[in-house]
Formats: sequence, C-alpha cells, structure tokens
Amino acid sequence: LATRYETYDGSSGKLSPKLAIRWDATETLALRGSWGRGYRAPSVYTTRGAQAAQPSVLDRDSYVFVNTLTSGNPDLEPETSEHVTLGAIWKPLRGLELTVDAWRFDYSNLVIKEAPQPIIDQAAADDAAGLSGTEAQKRITRSSSGSISMVQLYFINASSIETSGLDLSARYSRPLLDGTVSASATWTLVDQYDIRVDGRGPSVSGVGSTNLNTLGRSLPENRGEFGVSWQNHRHSLTGLVHYTSGYNNDRAGITDTTIASQTTADIYYGYNVSDTL
Repeated sequence: LATRYETYDGSSGKLSPKLAIRWDATETLALRGSWGRGYRAPSVYTTRGAQAAQPSVLDRDSYVFVNTLTSGNPDLEPETSEHVTLGAIWKPLRGLELTVDAWRFDYSNLVIKEAPQPIIDQAAADDAAGLSGTEAQKRITRSSSGSISMVQLYFINASSIETSGLDLSARYSRPLLDGTVSASATWTLVDQYDIRVDGRGPSVSGVGSTNLNTLGRSLPENRGEFGVSWQNHRHSLTGLVHYTSGYNNDRAGITDTTIASQTTADIYYGYNVSDTL
C-alpha cells in the first residue's frame, strides 16, 4: 500500500494511492493484482512553448501540406489516470514459468496537440452555413489565392482514453553443454484503445491505427518477441525475433491506407575475456 501527494503552483494538488497484492495459492501458482491512480502536471513546453509543423490535410477537395503552429496553453489541467491489473504466475515444471496479466488504464485530461483537420472541416462547415468570425474561421489564415497559409493550433486536454489488453509470457531454462539454455516468448494484445476528445461526443477506436487524425498514439493490436539463448562463464549467444502487427494509416492524402506487419531478427554473441568479470 502506497500513497503520494503532489501539487504545483496554481493547482489544488492530487492524491495518488496504489494498492498491490500477491497470493501464493500453491507452490506452483501465484495470483496478483493492483489498483492505483496517477497524476501529472502539464509541462512548461505545453503551457508556454510552441511547435511548428507542416502536415498533409484535405482542403476544398484537395490534399495539401499546410503550415501549422501549436502554441502553449497556460490553462491546461493536470493529467490523471487510474489502472487495474489482474494476473497469475504458474510454474508447472522446474525451469518453466508462465504468466498472464490483464490490464486496463483510464486516462483523463490528457495533454495533446490539436489536429488541424477537424478545425479545417469546421471552418468549411461554418462557411457553408454563411457564418463569419467563428472560432474555427479565426484560426485559419488564407492567402489571396484562397489557399491555406497557416492553421493555429493549441495544446489541449483531451477528454479521455480508455485502453485494455492482455500480456502473456513464457520462460524456460535448463543446463546444456556446460552452460544454460533459455527460451522466452512475450505477447501483448491490445483489445481496446478508445479515444474521446469531446466528453459529450462518441469515442473512436484507435486499435491498429497510426491515429494521426484521432490525437492518440500509434498502437498495433499485437506485438510479440521470441528468443533463444545459451551462455556459460565464457560465451553467450542470443537470437531474438520481434513481431509487430500491421497498422491502418489514417494520414490525410494517403492512397494506400495499410501498413504491413513487421518482423525483425537479431543475433548477439558475447565473449568474456576475463574470468574476473
């Protein structure tokens, strides 16, 4: 059981408690779980800084690169989070360990950078409605030819992100040839990544997407790593295979919206030149 109280100038402070428990049900089976809350103040960069970029956007039925300036927002609220995990560790054989952990994280008031496309779309809708001087229209600057020359953005507090998934792992080791051979496998499945920018609006699923238009982070649905290694007091040899599932590319102006899965492999060899190391 732990707790922490944090505050900074201009805030009322937050209490961040945490509770974790483990029960060794048998000699081979252990159950564990945790619950906690987190708190993070906005950085100086997001409250006072600025960032320039030139993303691709859709404007008047054409894809163009547009200048954007994201300015700091001194009225940002601190980010808060809550997490719950439940898991088990099973050792059915000597040298073999299997683990499974289910997790869920709920984030509120996340500090993120605004996306330009919703502002451009809202300004176009305001134009079509015959409005003038709206918030969206004021944040878009056009040249004499009518093309967009600048979009003003801000760092904002997103309403919430809710994510959950499953972590699986297996490890096995045994003596072999005057050394120890080990094999391992880890796998992460993300089954929920719901992003809600407007607390009154619907959530958008960001699982398996680059999330360039949803204000979330790029997140594959599946990731895994598989490894085999052997080592003794002098030599070590390790082989690893990494897998990341494919993405849906939601960047504006892209004709091929798929990003294929990726598999990479690494091989490491080490030699200990001294028995004293």
